[in-house]
Amino acid sequence: MPVPNVVALISAFNEADIIGQVIEHLASEGVSVYLIDDGSEDETVREAEAYVGRGVIGIERLAAASIPHRFDWAAILRRKEALAGSLSADWFIHHDADEFRESPLPRVTLAEAIGHVDALGYNAIDFHLLNFWPTTGGQAGVGPVPERDVRQSLPSYELGEPWNRIQVKCWKNLGLPIDLASSGGHEVRFAGRNVYPLRFLLRHYPIRSDAHGRRKVFVDRLPRFLPAERAQGWHVQYEGIVEGASFVRDPGTLAQYEPIRVRFDLALRNREVEELESTLAGCAADIATFTRSVAELRSVLDRREEEAARARQVFTEQLAELTEARRILDDKEREAVHARQVIGDTTDALHAARAAVEAREQESRRARARIAEQADLLRHREAAIAAGALEEEAHRRALADHERALGEAQVAVTRIQHSLSWRVTAPLRQLGSWLGWKS
Repeated sequence: MPVPNVVALISAFNEADIIGQVIEHLASEGVSVYLIDDGSEDETVREAEAYVGRGVIGIERLAAASIPHRFDWAAILRRKEALAGSLSADWFIHHDADEFRESPLPRVTLAEAIGHVDALGYNAIDFHLLNFWPTTGGQAGVGPVPERDVRQSLPSYELGEPWNRIQVKCWKNLGLPIDLASSGGHEVRFAGRNVYPLRFLLRHYPIRSDAHGRRKVFVDRLPRFLPAERAQGWHVQYEGIVEGASFVRDPGTLAQYEPIRVRFDLALRNREVEELESTLAGCAADIATFTRSVAELRSVLDRREEEAARARQVFTEQLAELTEARRILDDKEREAVHARQVIGDTTDALHAARAAVEAREQESRRARARIAEQADLLRHREAAIAAGALEEEAHRRALADHERALGEAQVAVTRIQHSLSWRVTAPLRQLGSWLGWKS
């Protein structure tokens, strides 16, 4: 199987203590190095120049964009994207100056393993990240890292942080544009990417001693991070670290590096297995969610059944009330019909009464007219009666006068009759009566 031409694109800033070891390791693994120095102030470039022609194919130094010099990670990633389009190589690795990348297979170089991946038809490789730290035991924890291999000095590690888990940083040169910047350098992206399921090994040595940690974090990194990149969620690896804190770890909190065991774990925990486990976990979560949903649904159904039973009871009661209301309504309607009939009859009677009243009123008017006439007649009669009464009174007085006169005459006649002359003349009057005399 042909071994591909692999180039590691390394960016560095003040990594003189480790850059030579990294270049030497990559050269032994069949990988060439192109170094981008971000304005290092130590011997980083001089250390790398010692490997030009025997592992290093190019070195370029970025000019300081500001004073103090800022760490423009996006610009470095874009430069690597451009180099991947201009350098002649079969595969590229987006590499840091403080890490060692290895094949997941023992006694197989990194370049040979990449050739194996290429032969299988894959065009991208993910890495399993292990972070190695200085510990309280040994010289590495208290002073500068010894001149020997840092991998021997720092044998204890912890797994990479969750936010740093994705490490798809090796890809085949397909002649297509690639994208590193959009992910902050965590993964390469390009059209048709097909990631090999077995992760390769990435041994990362960000802090090599307590003194190195203080200088790197508080001098070389935190003051140089761009606020705009921090705002995107980049450069979180040193958050929460305060000055004065120790970078030396307790060995009991770390794992001891065992190459065979780590590679065995890589084989067992490959991307396909994790995807399957993730799918199974998702299915289990879905089943658990479904089970909870079913239980909740049953609870809801039980509540709904109780509510339905109460509703049916209420409905039955309301139906009985409605039936009674309908009966009452029917009675009321019959009463209303009867009332309407009565009202009709009463209306007819009222009309008749009104007609009778009007007739009575007409009769009354005529009667009042007659009464007025009779009153007039009565007044006339009363006047006539009054006049007659006056005349009668006059007649009575005259009669009385006549009666008095008559009485007086009778008295006179009686006196006359009783008088002597009257008696004397009686025979004469008798004779005259016989003879037809008038007295």
